[in-house]
Amino acid sequence: MASQRGHLLRRNYLFAFLILAVGFGGLLGYDLYFKPYVLSRTVVKIKVAEGSFLPKNYELKPSDLYLDSVQTKDIPSGVITDIRQVEDKITNVNLTNGSILTASLVDVSDLEPQQDEGIFPIPKEAIYAINGSLRSRDKVDIYLVEGDSANQSRSGRYGSATAGSTNSGTAGTPAGGGAAAETAANTAITGAASTAGAANTRPSVPARKVFLTGVTVNYVRTEDNNDVQDSENGNTNNRFTSTGKVAAPELKLKKSDGELLGQYLEQGKKLWIVRVE
Repeated sequence: MASQRGHLLRRNYLFAFLILAVGFGGLLGYDLYFKPYVLSRTVVKIKVAEGSFLPKNYELKPSDLYLDSVQTKDIPSGVITDIRQVEDKITNVNLTNGSILTASLVDVSDLEPQQDEGIFPIPKEAIYAINGSLRSRDKVDIYLVEGDSANQSRSGRYGSATAGSTNSGTAGTPAGGGAAAETAANTAITGAASTAGAANTRPSVPARKVFLTGVTVNYVRTEDNNDVQDSENGNTNNRFTSTGKVAAPELKLKKSDGELLGQYLEQGKKLWIVRVE
């Protein structure tokens, strides 16, 4: 009886030891293999001194980057997994130590336009106002403002149409025709003005209204066609100074937006270019 009890006790100890071993083995397997290799991915992170950051428009160097394993649930979309993808690329925002790099944080595509896009230069004479702090890779909103040439052409067009219709109506009005003749003349004037207006139909927009939002600035040019930067070394002083005066930007637009913008510029509209990011 005692030997049977001792046998059962030894068996229970053995089972307890096996359960303990399986438990520890499972934890070690989860931490050392399953978690880092199955539930995680290797991503590219930013390495910078604690309390410091890499500024926007900074050119990334290999010493600024390192690989780290991150759990899949914590990985953002568009993550960068190869350091070679971002070496010598320009940052789109300020980056702090340990930041996980994504395609939206770094200019991986070098601002190249897509198939339905183009880089549209804005002539200096078409600009109503523009930020002196504007730099490449900024985001801007574009407002349309009535220009002097647009007002003059509109006044001239309407004036000639009205004058022409008045002359034609008067010529067809018999002397002393009375109320009937006057009504006929007014009808002729209205018809002629409507015809002239229809012949000159163009896109119309209210003055000082947003036309395009969140437009990417590819380049900012000076009058001698050089890039505008904070300094000769790039963005190093938070835009307090610059290497030149902003004269004309080049914007990345959808081709349809660029064509419509060209129509407004032909009307004499001016562009109020406002930096928003």
